[in-house]
Amino acid sequence: MSRVYGVALIGCGHMGEAHIQDIYYKENVRMEYVCDLNQEQAKNFQRRYGAAHICTDYRECAASPAVDIVIIATYAGSHLTILKECLNAGKHVICEKPIAATLKEGDEFLKEVKAHPECKVLVGHILRHNETYQKVAEMIQEDAIGKPIVFRMVQNHHIMDWKKYYSILKESSPLLDCGVHYVDVMRWFTKASVTGVNATGARTEEGVPEQTFNYGIMTLELSDGSVGYYEAGWSNTISSENKKEFIGPKGSIRIIFRKDRQTHQEEGDLIEYYKYPDRTYEMINLPCKRKPTGAQLDYLIKMIETGCPEKPTIEEVYDSFRICLEAQEQVFRKLQKQLTNPA
Repeated sequence: MSRVYGVALIGCGHMGEAHIQDIYYKENVRMEYVCDLNQEQAKNFQRRYGAAHICTDYRECAASPAVDIVIIATYAGSHLTILKECLNAGKHVICEKPIAATLKEGDEFLKEVKAHPECKVLVGHILRHNETYQKVAEMIQEDAIGKPIVFRMVQNHHIMDWKKYYSILKESSPLLDCGVHYVDVMRWFTKASVTGVNATGARTEEGVPEQTFNYGIMTLELSDGSVGYYEAGWSNTISSENKKEFIGPKGSIRIIFRKDRQTHQEEGDLIEYYKYPDRTYEMINLPCKRKPTGAQLDYLIKMIETGCPEKPTIEEVYDSFRICLEAQEQVFRKLQKQLTNPA
């Protein structure tokens, strides 16, 4: 009989729900705790997903002998503190990205993970567990489009819930909060390192917290000659856009997500593969989940039971975080210069 793992979810927000709704019914999962500073929100999750206990203090989850795995789905500024408590209590951890809000905290996060090899830690780079992205990685690594590659990636949100995004902006800009995914994608697909990063951004909303920004774009140069850009904006007026396109000398690949397909949405995501010089198209359907948190938990359990390495590795996670933090800091410096030297 397979082992049943006691799981605690810390953070009952948007990502917390993305995690729990994909795992609570698993035969090898026993939901022990749901934890949130808002007790009513924790109670709501308990009713919906059958957790045994609720609490408002994450330390209760870490201290419980019934808990084997902790999912940290809080804002970035709290990740390090919660991680330390969990690792010191011998818990395995899934932690949402980004790992921290500052470089100092990111350095400490990396140090803590390495100091506790007995605990398995998987950071929520969910695209590593997404079958569509796995297929594209396989195609690119098998030279389907050649090299160098141009990465064109956009993730703009026309927001309807300003409170949610304001809370994130207090700790992370869009370039850091979401950018870590796509820096990781560039490095994963090419197996190359980032050699240069440049970024710019703007504050397009009056309610954006001081000294940060809600729109940014960064460009990256990679060691194999590939280049790419990532654009991210959260705004009441920007058009929602989700572009993922990869261009090489032998062709191109474009991901069209299920929700964006005009026909055959029941077939899942669509990978559009253009071959050159044949000038032919191949369409590949991938019936996968957009945020496969269940597959991510399955992989953590595989790490626990077999000792297989994390994906991405903690070093790869840290490098993507550091690169995005540098992009964010470049924008901060430009905005500060504009404030001190207005036109």
